Amino acid sequence: MIVGQQPRPLTPHISALHFFGAEVRHWRRLRGLSGRGLGQAVAYSHSLLSQIETATRWPTPELAKALDEHLETGGVLQRLIPAVAQLREQSARLAAASSPEPGEVGLSWAGDTAAAIGTLRQLCGADLSEQPVVDAAWLPQALAEPLGRWMVTHKDPHLPVNTGSRRVGRADLDALWAMSAAFADADHRLGGGHARSTLLSYLDHVLAPMLKGQYTDVIGRELFAAAARLSDLAGFMCFDSGRQGLGQRYFVQALRLAKISGAVGLGAHILTDMAMQAHWLSHATEAIALAEAACHTVRRAGSPSSVARCHAVRARALALANDRTASDRALHHAEQALEKACHDSEPEWIQFFNATQLATESMYASDNLGRRKRVQATAAITAIADQTMQRRHVLAVTTLAAPHLPSPATDTAKSDVDQACQLLAMIIPMVPSMTSARGLDGINNIRRRLTVFRDRPTVHEVEAALLNAMVPTP
Repeated sequence: MIVGQQPRPLTPHISALHFFGAEVRHWRRLRGLSGRGLGQAVAYSHSLLSQIETATRWPTPELAKALDEHLETGGVLQRLIPAVAQLREQSARLAAASSPEPGEVGLSWAGDTAAAIGTLRQLCGADLSEQPVVDAAWLPQALAEPLGRWMVTHKDPHLPVNTGSRRVGRADLDALWAMSAAFADADHRLGGGHARSTLLSYLDHVLAPMLKGQYTDVIGRELFAAAARLSDLAGFMCFDSGRQGLGQRYFVQALRLAKISGAVGLGAHILTDMAMQAHWLSHATEAIALAEAACHTVRRAGSPSSVARCHAVRARALALANDRTASDRALHHAEQALEKACHDSEPEWIQFFNATQLATESMYASDNLGRRKRVQATAAITAIADQTMQRRHVLAVTTLAAPHLPSPATDTAKSDVDQACQLLAMIIPMVPSMTSARGLDGINNIRRRLTVFRDRPTVHEVEAALLNAMVPTP
């Protein structure tokens, strides 16, 4: 890693290799060691350990043992080695039968409807066969074309006249929307890695033949809207489980499909999802641009809940840029819009956005702005006891726990460690089934900040419980 650069983001739920690297990084930081210092202590090169941490080199059982002993992990890394070894065997088999380099598949804005269908199928194929696009980086410069095309062009005037044998009717559309609701529910509850492979198979084997089938213009427009929603879900699942470049590609194709359908409200929703990803990656400029495009688009959608979500995510992006006044104003617009919403009249894909979700977005904005008291005050209205949306629960709880712990700008004496541990303990039952890299990142952030108090019984207990949940003893 080049000095001065941010560490490569790890995505533990992608694979055992990433999980191993994330745990090495976590325990090294926990013990206050630099990469070079750890290398000297265990007699391995700094370069090798850097590759292990960034999941670009396979660890050996001998290395895992040495790291466990020096970092005093309790055997966490050695317990991961069997899963890493199995993954290495699978990767070797795939490499032997790999397809050509996919290049920039999925990033371009297809010129016509037929090209859009082809691009989506190509992206799904590259994903299914685990070509290098799976590990692609998120590219801020790749947002310019789709954002510009969305804002300046109208919906496609004509759908293709397909000759496929598959006839598509109203019953097919009902099934597509029902499946999109089921996939969204799984994503909300357990995170992006839970049903992603199933969704991918559905896109390739069920949706793609429909897009190449026979349908009227009216049915076709809604068919492409359903395709846009399913592609958007694929993008969000990738984003949440750490596959950022792949997620960006699905989002771009979802936006293209939404343009074909003429579904402006859905397009605004996709832009908002893209803004959330840019925010998560700390790209404030891009997050603001995407959120503002969503706010501009959603005016034509007639959906108060969609308007509220667009402004709420814009508030979070502005908070990341430390624009307090504009962020507060955007939240006010979100509150006004949500007051006009009627749940049963809203599209299925935005019905989750309610007062609780808006309060949670407000909490995230306050956290970005360093408003410690506001974050803590939000606890009463963010429904952290609601276990049905586990990912939101984990993200909210870790955000709420953070202000109870010291940061470089706060006094250790003002910390409420027991309260932070109590909050963290609430989410331990969810950890084994959670497949959200964002959620795990939030948990590990709190774990690192608790190291100052590692000798306290409550800290020791919650750390042991978390480790047991994340890496169960065989």
